[in-house]
Amino acid sequence: MAYVKVDDFDLFYEEKGSGLPLIFLHPPGMGHVVFHEQGKLAKHFRIIVFDMRGHGRSGLGSKEFSIALLANDLKLLMEALSIKEAVLIGYSSGGSVAQEFAIQHQEKVAGLLLCGGFSEVSDPFLQAEFRAGKALVHKMKVLSWILAKGHARSEAEFKMLRSYIVSTNPYLLENFYEKGRRYVCTDKLSALHIPFLHVTGERAFYFHHYQKKYRNYVPHCQLVRVSNAYHELPTKSWRELNQIIYQFATSIELNRR
Repeated sequence: MAYVKVDDFDLFYEEKGSGLPLIFLHPPGMGHVVFHEQGKLAKHFRIIVFDMRGHGRSGLGSKEFSIALLANDLKLLMEALSIKEAVLIGYSSGGSVAQEFAIQHQEKVAGLLLCGGFSEVSDPFLQAEFRAGKALVHKMKVLSWILAKGHARSEAEFKMLRSYIVSTNPYLLENFYEKGRRYVCTDKLSALHIPFLHVTGERAFYFHHYQKKYRNYVPHCQLVRVSNAYHELPTKSWRELNQIIYQFATSIELNRR
């Protein structure tokens, strides 16, 4: 286990492998364990996963919550690990943190990959998901069951994910759902001139709307849809996602030579 001091709390992270750094950002409640299958990419890259403040093994801190605060935590983590530039992979609302960081610190981002990400919550289905999550934060047994069940492929994976989700701080989680629902960066996307890829499941139909937005605001953005897949790509379609990440990161390496 490894920790770095961030402001007034200890932030938990894990890293393995070497080479181009790939940093993964999780959605509300999930913690770093949602990326356990992406650890296989350490054969090719330096993989870093961490628990955002209030999640898993990380402390809560005393500052008022915001997406920008989480982005600053990432900046402090990178500084502590002497990482000057990294590929960011943001899953779901973790993509909001990744986008905020890229907007504020584009020079530190070698590439941005959003897995079911969005620049704003502007459709009724995603709005309903955020509101439902917020409503259930004080019924963690129910919320953890829903999140773990949606991601797990086996009973063992379900138990592993659920046991981690229940450790999330309810106050932090409530704020993450609310501030995440209100977060908007659409108009700032055109300033990004970094390799950019958005991937979602072919059957995650309400994320297709966001792919159209990215194409409009970031014309160079690559769009990928995984066949017969839903939103939970890191676990349920991890082979396909890992291959997409590998190709994206490898292309960045090749363009640097």
